[in-house]
Amino acid sequence: MKLGINMPFVRADGDVLTAKDIMARARMIEDAGFDGIWIGDAIGRMRLTRPDPLMWLLPAAAATEHIEVGTAIFQVPLRNPVDLAVRLMTMHAQTGHRFVAGVGAGSTLEDFEAAMVDFESRFKVLSDSLKLIRRLLDGEKVGATDLNPWPSAKGGPPILVGAWASGRWLKRCVDEFDGWIASGGRTNVPTLREGIKRYRDMGGKRAVVATVLVDLTAESTPMKDDEGFNLRCDPAEANARLSMLAEMGFTDVLLYRVRSAKEQESEPNRSRYEADYVPEQLAAIRAIFPAERAAATAG
Repeated sequence: MKLGINMPFVRADGDVLTAKDIMARARMIEDAGFDGIWIGDAIGRMRLTRPDPLMWLLPAAAATEHIEVGTAIFQVPLRNPVDLAVRLMTMHAQTGHRFVAGVGAGSTLEDFEAAMVDFESRFKVLSDSLKLIRRLLDGEKVGATDLNPWPSAKGGPPILVGAWASGRWLKRCVDEFDGWIASGGRTNVPTLREGIKRYRDMGGKRAVVATVLVDLTAESTPMKDDEGFNLRCDPAEANARLSMLAEMGFTDVLLYRVRSAKEQESEPNRSRYEADYVPEQLAAIRAIFPAERAAATAG
């Protein structure tokens, strides 16, 4: 099972990361032995300043040699599909095919209100947009639009779809796309277990649990059946929880380091989601599920 981790938005002092800062952290992540660098997508929620995910990931890819970079998830209905197809094609080429497009409909009303996009039609827009994007990336002319992809970029990046563990989108992840992304933060263990079984029974392969919050200084308490999957616990318990996901059949876990209680006390006005990290912290997180263990559970 592979481990990816989020890219921070700000430095430890709360100011924005520059491109050089992003590159430095990307090298730290690769040196620590992680398999991927991932970033989410939000507009307007929780009064947090969020960057453009693709612009954040490009310098990360440029600073590294082999690590995967990806979005989890990019809200397709908030963007023009032709423009998005161009951006995905560009990322596919510029990263040397190390970019993975994790996409979805989005589930937060505030993002749609901020982007002035209809919330209720998001699933239809997602479906229509992905069909168009795939055709354009495959080199097909659609109406007046012909992207004429470079030969090495034709077909575009792998597309994984973020979806709940039930419904027709899970089946479409198997039949039409390159994998399924489940939300760790919004999905409990029983639902993850049911979802991965259904997905595997359909023939699904790559299965990702995203947005798994990590705080190894937190007190370990048993996760409740209705609690989102997380690693807010000590390292031994974190290892047990990751091992459980591997045994279920998930192929990837995308971690998101949050600020500890001590960090929150020192700067209470900062969001817990604005956590930076240093090499020692990355090494400690990577150590909870060593690369040798990860390789043994890959599949």
